[in-house]
Amino acid sequence: QMTWFWMNHFSVFQYKGNIRATIGDYEETAIRPHALGKFRDLLGAVAHHPAMLVYLDNAQNAAGHINENYAREIMELHTMGVNSGYSQHDVQELARIMTGVGVDFGPERPYLMRLPGYVRAGAFEFNPRRHDFGPKDFLGRPIRSHGLAEFDEALDRLARAPATARFISHELAVYWLSDNPPPALVQRMAQTFQRTDGDIAATLQTLLTSREFAQSAGHRFKDPMRYVISAVRLAYND
Repeated sequence: QMTWFWMNHFSVFQYKGNIRATIGDYEETAIRPHALGKFRDLLGAVAHHPAMLVYLDNAQNAAGHINENYAREIMELHTMGVNSGYSQHDVQELARIMTGVGVDFGPERPYLMRLPGYVRAGAFEFNPRRHDFGPKDFLGRPIRSHGLAEFDEALDRLARAPATARFISHELAVYWLSDNPPPALVQRMAQTFQRTDGDIAATLQTLLTSREFAQSAGHRFKDPMRYVISAVRLAYND
């Protein structure tokens, strides 16, 4: 069920950019292994997967040809949430940080492999020729790293931002409890998230062992996927 939750949270569309062939790998290698682990690991796996990079257009993001789509969505939908304190300047700077982060479905090319800072892992590619190496600041602080390491530094900041703890906790509470979860419970979940460095299982434990969750039994409608899963489990005696 948490794999299903994260597949919706980090959603992609199979008919965008002909990424249908990558969706199974996206679920099995980016989402499922991290569904109950550390949020930073999950965020990084998603952000390096070709399905996401193509779906949100970062494969087209290059120095001199900036595409802000993934930079905006990663802050608005994946981590901090709307009206959480980031600015349009942060979106623009994150887009610059993410230049050169893309995909290559073709064979490895030796002349690129010799470039300093070039990274190829499967279809994931960081091409330093497409990266903006100029100075950047993000969320109020300079980016210290260079090349692909800038992306990891930015993801670290996003994953550990207090706004991200609140946003992810709220999303989990909406999924498991109600459309309008109690703010006090969400706050306790966010505190657990921050205290455990984004441990998803620990944050869920705060939710599922809470007084509010115990009192909510039978009040939450299940989406079709969860309904089918629970019906099959019931039919086969768990």
